[in-house]
Amino acid sequence: MRRALEALWRAATSPVTFVVLSIMWCVDLGAGSVAAYFNDPQFWVKMDRYPFNLWMQQVAPRTFPESLWVYILVVLSYLMVASLLLCTINWFLRRRKGIKGLGEFLVHLGFLLIFAGFVIGSALGVRAQVSLAIGERREVPGTALSLQLDDLQVVRSADGRPLDTLSSLRVYRDGQSPRRGTARTNHPFIWGTTVIYPPEDYGYGITGGIVGTDPGGAYLLGPGRSAPLKGDRVLALGGILQPGQRRGRAVGPGLLVVMRDRSGRVLDSAYLSRAPGMKEEDDLAGIKVTLGELTESTYGTYRVHRDQGVWIVITGTVILALGTVWALAGFLGLVPGMNRADVRTRGQDRDEAG
Repeated sequence: MRRALEALWRAATSPVTFVVLSIMWCVDLGAGSVAAYFNDPQFWVKMDRYPFNLWMQQVAPRTFPESLWVYILVVLSYLMVASLLLCTINWFLRRRKGIKGLGEFLVHLGFLLIFAGFVIGSALGVRAQVSLAIGERREVPGTALSLQLDDLQVVRSADGRPLDTLSSLRVYRDGQSPRRGTARTNHPFIWGTTVIYPPEDYGYGITGGIVGTDPGGAYLLGPGRSAPLKGDRVLALGGILQPGQRRGRAVGPGLLVVMRDRSGRVLDSAYLSRAPGMKEEDDLAGIKVTLGELTESTYGTYRVHRDQGVWIVITGTVILALGTVWALAGFLGLVPGMNRADVRTRGQDRDEAG
């Protein structure tokens, strides 16, 4: 039994085991990526709209067995981490310590940090989509952030083809401390662990409209605009549907009109639209509201990604790179007290220790 356990430990901590698992991981990723591309060229784009654990829970089961290669990739990833972790423990127990083995330890630590950061990002990350008109500000779902679009310019070629978009944005945390930035192709707006990509969809569409109230009057509702009502209440714009858009039973074009109290609590709401089967007027807590003229402006739809594990991944990458450089320097005899003979001796020790 003891010999069997020792043989199992040597196999689990052997560098060969980790290399074999790594090769299998690369082969699975390559074959799966090619198959995914031919099945759906937009596979990676669609996958990137979800945190990875949420994609595995909601999307992967619906696309099985096409998603089998992703399941295999996850299993191989955990086996690689387990192998590396056991190898690191073995390094502390049986191999040389001190400056001579620092490179090996840094490589192990860097890889483990990268994996830990990926797991944290998959579990706690946010993938949200926000549609904004120029001057409009909205909350980013799943975060304490809100996003405001100050300007959106479309860069066109000489023949009028759209080449790029330049978005001027502001990010607010808990309604305070705005951070300004721009987003364009290959240059997203990055703030800490938050990344805002240039708009996937943009154009000229509805951004608000005139709403009549009885008793009261007519008010223009739109980005940053609200209407004061009796009893310290406020009428505001809660959402917009463009022509042809649907949300539940609501059909665009139309406006979601919201009544709030002084504290911002929603008291009542109504969707107003001229689309067939929709209502142009409704009653909000005793006040009749009627849809008037709709206003139009430029709008964009932005993807917002937030990954709490990104700095752990960056730290792990730096440590992994330092460990690789240190190990190479040791092999070349550039590390004090360590030369190529030491490296060969360490290689023999590694084979003996597993």
